[in-house]
Amino acid sequence: MSQRVADLRAHLLTLAADEGLPADRVHALDDADVAACADLPDDTLRAYLHLPERGQRMDAGQVPPEWGEPARRTCEGCGPVLLWPECPPVVKACPWCFRRKAGKAIPRPPVTCGDCRHYLPDAVNPDAGLGRCALGARRAYWPMKPHRCADWRAP
Repeated sequence: MSQRVADLRAHLLTLAADEGLPADRVHALDDADVAACADLPDDTLRAYLHLPERGQRMDAGQVPPEWGEPARRTCEGCGPVLLWPECPPVVKACPWCFRRKAGKAIPRPPVTCGDCRHYLPDAVNPDAGLGRCALGARRAYWPMKPHRCADWRAP
């Protein structure tokens, strides 16, 4: 290990201690990863040290706290998801996409069947009837009852 990498690792250990993070997080970094941190500002390095924790939270289906108050957005791949407030209302892909594809939980906002393109209203009483889901065996709810649904799509 070069002296430069050793100095960078020592600096990262100091930052980790300031952030209340375990030293193991820095010791687990490869020398190449530590060397890549050269010339980065301390704010960036602090954020880098928090990445494993953020990834674990997201893998558990929790919105990262640094996003602030999560907002309902629509991802073209995931459907309705919770993202940061400054995010556009509709996105092509989101930070939850690869987690969804890996079968992990993702946070979803409440939606209503009546606002979904898959909702088939009751033929006898379309305004108040139960209706059903065009996707088949999925359970349909009352048109305006909020619930979480991975298959909800805008009409």
